[in-house]
Amino acid sequence: MTAYFDRGFSVRETPWHKLGEVVQDYPGREQAMRLAGHDFRVIEHQLLKAGPLDEQGNPTGIPQFNQPIEGWKGLVNENNGRVLNVVRNSYAVVQNDTLWDIVDAIVDQPNVRYETAGILKDGAILWVLAWLDEPQTVTGDDSPIYPFCLVSTTHDGSGATQAAAVSVRVVCWNTFSAASEEAHASGREFTFRHTKNVMNRIEDAKLALQGIRLDNLEFLALSEELAALKAPVAARETFITEFIPTPPEALISDRVAENIEEARDAVRTILAGNTIADAHRETGYGLFTAGIEYLDHYRRARNPETKFGRTILRQERAKDKLVSLVRSVTV
Repeated sequence: MTAYFDRGFSVRETPWHKLGEVVQDYPGREQAMRLAGHDFRVIEHQLLKAGPLDEQGNPTGIPQFNQPIEGWKGLVNENNGRVLNVVRNSYAVVQNDTLWDIVDAIVDQPNVRYETAGILKDGAILWVLAWLDEPQTVTGDDSPIYPFCLVSTTHDGSGATQAAAVSVRVVCWNTFSAASEEAHASGREFTFRHTKNVMNRIEDAKLALQGIRLDNLEFLALSEELAALKAPVAARETFITEFIPTPPEALISDRVAENIEEARDAVRTILAGNTIADAHRETGYGLFTAGIEYLDHYRRARNPETKFGRTILRQERAKDKLVSLVRSVTV
């Protein structure tokens, strides 16, 4: 599994692939574009029919060759001369600065928080991820929860310019794909065709992405429900043993037994650690967040790709069952 990552940045948190620049403060637009590698324009070039060459490598000048190809043009990165795509003349380039115009217009706030941005697949795909400055908190936990807005475009003809409401922090091709799939499945996306009038559809895009706020509110409602459930010591231990169950006796070896107890101790450590708010060490919400943290960061994986796949790319059965497990052990 490859990140297909060329260049980019993220704020504070290092991406799983350890690539790109990590900055400590949210950059302004000009700096963000530069860090993301978006500070170039796409230039349109006339295409010529390639003719035979002489021994010195020069065109022979045969008339039917080295003539313009009607109806087609090449798209070239102005900075490095790399050919990005060959398209019909009717294709309108959405320049990189327009991509950022779309982000700013959709977020519609004075100081846009650009969380990550970058280039994938040799400059063919560009993305910007910003969060809406509408923090919500769960009672007893002052950690803010933000929804994200992902805007992307392509210069290789593989897709249109899109805006989507997502909850995946995009840092590479894999997370970009996961975020795109999430938005497509939920319908929280808006497509801008490659025309010269993309900015005329901003209000339509805002309407389509209203779900980003509704989904955030639904998650907060679930969190508040779990926060109201009590999880005393006995309930926490029941949660831990059912969350990490003991396999049938026939499958138990000393090594397996040690691994099970090690995993359970990891959950106990999370529940006692500083990532769980003090007010939720004995609530269902505390159990829920501890379970997510264990599955994403503590559970063993064969390799980084396996960990990333089950964390981001695939629906996790253990996560699907987590809420019902919390409800069953709490009071």
